Amino acid sequence: VSTDYDECDRLYFEELSGERVRDIYEKDNSEGIIVSVGGQIPNGLAIPLDKAGVKILGTPAKMIDNAEDRMKFSDMIDEIGVQQPRWRE
Repeated sequence: VSTDYDECDRLYFEELSGERVRDIYEKDNSEGIIVSVGGQIPNGLAIPLDKAGVKILGTPAKMIDNAEDRMKFSDMIDEIGVQQPRWRE
């Protein structure tokens, strides 16, 4: 948690869910949110938040999903001809 007020004006201690993020986004009238930091939970929220109309700053939600979904990532690697170890779902 960063408490550096040169970086942020508020600090929230709330559950990290799509509903809470949307509540804060709307309450603060935010310009957008960054979801590509903080681990699996925010990465998993990227697509639902994007579909809900929340502006995602930085890496687009679709690209986060492509990197997080093993099958999508593997298919993308195959398309560009990069070798990868065998794996199964």
